[in-house]
This record gives sequence, structure tokens and C-alpha cells, in this order.
Amino acid sequence: MGSLTGYKKLVTLGGRYHYAWVVAVASSIVTFIGVEPLALFGVFLEPIGKDLGVNRGAVSAVYWLAYFFLGISSVASGWATDNIGIRKTLVIATIGTVVPLMLLVQARELWQLYLWYGVVCGLARSGFYTPTVITITLWFKKKQGLAVGIVSSGLAVGPMIFAPLFRYLIDVYGWNNAFLILGVISGVILAPCCWLIQNRPSDIGLQPYGDTDEKEVPGVPVITPSYQPLYYRTDVSNFFKYAMKTQPFFLLPLIHFLGCVSHAIPLAHVVVMATDRGIDPIAASTILGIAIGVSATSRLTAPMLSDKIGGRKVLVFFILMQGISILWLLPAKELWLFFVFSLFFGLGYGGEMTPFPILNRQYYGTAPIGMIYGFQVMIACIGMGIGGFVGGFLYDLMGNYTLAIWVAVLTAFAGAAVSYLLVDPFKKPGKAGSCKGCIE
Repeated sequence: MGSLTGYKKLVTLGGRYHYAWVVAVASSIVTFIGVEPLALFGVFLEPIGKDLGVNRGAVSAVYWLAYFFLGISSVASGWATDNIGIRKTLVIATIGTVVPLMLLVQARELWQLYLWYGVVCGLARSGFYTPTVITITLWFKKKQGLAVGIVSSGLAVGPMIFAPLFRYLIDVYGWNNAFLILGVISGVILAPCCWLIQNRPSDIGLQPYGDTDEKEVPGVPVITPSYQPLYYRTDVSNFFKYAMKTQPFFLLPLIHFLGCVSHAIPLAHVVVMATDRGIDPIAASTILGIAIGVSATSRLTAPMLSDKIGGRKVLVFFILMQGISILWLLPAKELWLFFVFSLFFGLGYGGEMTPFPILNRQYYGTAPIGMIYGFQVMIACIGMGIGGFVGGFLYDLMGNYTLAIWVAVLTAFAGAAVSYLLVDPFKKPGKAGSCKGCIE
């Protein structure tokens, strides 16, 4: 390992640990704090609707708007990660998130929620998850799946802690002040993390963790990867354009879209589904918290499994689990039944999301994939927005959530079917210069 100085030496305990682990933990905290307001939508859906005197469909449109703008800015955040670096990208995202959250303290009309939460926060939040999961794959050669799992688990731990807390803040201080408090907390925690995260190991004189060229421990055998990236090329000037000829470029976004439409419906509406059936509001918010908290387990294990057996098989398994678990909402009327749903849905939903960064590296290697993954996240976010909106729209149309639940189930099954069609990432590449599975 290269020589570390200053705070880098301090946070690695005198160089005892590779700095890659610092980047992984800091990135996990960024996803923990940076993405949680969108995950908390189901907690404030009912209070804001009542306070502003609007129906659930109108408030659900804010959810769609936030994910729409998060989606269209995801390609830009991928480009920014590849071109200006992750640190500057994170700083821009932090400012673009903290300021509008604090400005919501003055919101008295629905259009203000649309503007600050839907448009501005939506645009800014793409600068957290996409850059961190892409960057962390450059810091690890060995244990890449574990590293992606650590970063992605922040998406689960944040809402698990903040969902009941945010509901409490709403009940005590009102939803406006709750957003102000959330903004202050987010800014204080995100600032040091932006400083700790570096673009790539070579920027501070290191090699990736587990790089076979690293000789810091004499006598350790060299580990050769069991596969080579299927579509990795070094002889193309525009890798994004080249990737557009490959099958995963189109199927991965479609799978992400279907999976996100499916899990967005319960994520945005399960709290009010429960309160509609007589569950106490704070207890109902724990249903969401438990589901997202449990997802930390599969967010951690799914990338590791993808590392071992390939992301395609992992996607099929977890998307099917997600779809089957949502069926449980049809008969659920008591709190314990909702908790059973939380357990299995959390596992399925968490495992559906996190294989994508590993799959991209398995297909495209160390090529610049910021824009490729950003495109996938853009389509996924559009799916999240559509799912959240459709849930509210179908409720207003039908007077209950039955049809919305069936939409969530069927889109999950469709996602599993498309996942099965993906080319095997461990398939042996063809002759040099050829493009197996490319669309000519």
C-alpha cells in the first residue's frame, strides 16, 4: 500500500487498513443520509394531504416528480463522476439537497412541495447513489460484491431509523419543521463524507484493494479472476456508443424499470394501506422502516452472490421474492401480517436493486460506465415515480389498493422473466475484437 499522510493515515489507523474501506464506509453514510427523504415519502403522504386539503393522487404526483427529475439527472451524475470526479459531484448534490429541505419550512402550497421536494431535491439526489456505487467498484478488485453491499446497505439503514423518527417529528413539530430538521442533520453528516471520498486509488498513490499487482504481503498467492468481462474493450473511442450495441444495455434498464414500478407502490403506500385498515400511524410507519431495514441484509448479500454466481440468477430470485411477498398485502388487516410482509418484501426489494453495479462490471469491466449506469438509474427512477403515482391514482379511482397491489405483483413477475433473458455474464468471450451478443 502507498504511503498515507495526514487525515488519511488517521482514518486508516496509521495505515493498518486499506483506504478503500474508508471510502466504502463514507459512501455508505452518504447513501444512508442522502437518499432517505425520498424513501420517507410514505410517512408524510397522509399528513401533508390532510394539511393541504388535497387527495392522495395529488400528493403522490410529488413522488413521481421527484423520481422523474432524479432519473433524468442520473445520466448527468454518471457523466460528472467520470469527468469532474466524485467529490465535486457529491458537494453539488449535498447543497442541492440540504437547501430545498430547509426551504420547505416555508411551504404552504402544494406547488412549493412540487418545486423544492420534487424538482430541486430530485435533481440533486442523483449525485449520491450512482456516483458512489460506480466509484466503489474501482476501489476493490477483491471483495467487490461486499463493498457494493456496504454502500447499498445505507439505503436501507437510513429509512429504518428515520421513518419512525420522521413521523414523530411530524406529529410533534409539523411536517414543515420536520423537513427543516432533516435538512440540518443531512448537511452536518454529509459534509465530512464528501471530503473523505476519493475518485480512485491512484489519486492517492494506491492500488485497488486486492489488486494482484500489489505486493504488500509477501507469500500471498496471486489470484486470477475466474472470468473476463464479456464486453470490455479498450480499442473504442466512445465506450457508451459501443455499449449501445450490447444486449445488457437495453435489458438492464428494462429490468430496473419493472422492478422499481413494482416495489414503489408498497414503498409509497404501505403506511397508508395500514392506517386505512385501522393500524396506529406510528406503528404503521414501522412497517416501512422494518421493510427497508430488512433490505439491508439482501443489499449486502445480493452483490456478494452476484460476484460468485452471476447477477442474472440473483436478479431472477430476488425479483420473484419481491412479487410474491406483495401478494401478502391483499389479506393483511392486522399489524403482525404487515410485519410478515415487511420481512419478505424487504429481502426481495433489497436484493433486486444491488446486483446491477456488479453486473455492469461483469459485462463491461473497468471501462467508463458512469453514463451507462446513470442511464439505467434514470429508467429505474422513472419506474419509481410511475409506481408511486399509479398507486395513488388507482386508489382514488377504485377506492382501495387492490388493483394497485396486482399491478405491483405482475410487474415484478415481468421483471423476473426479462432477467432470465440476460446473456450469462460468465459466458466466455469470443475471439479478440468480436462482440458476442452485440446488436449489429
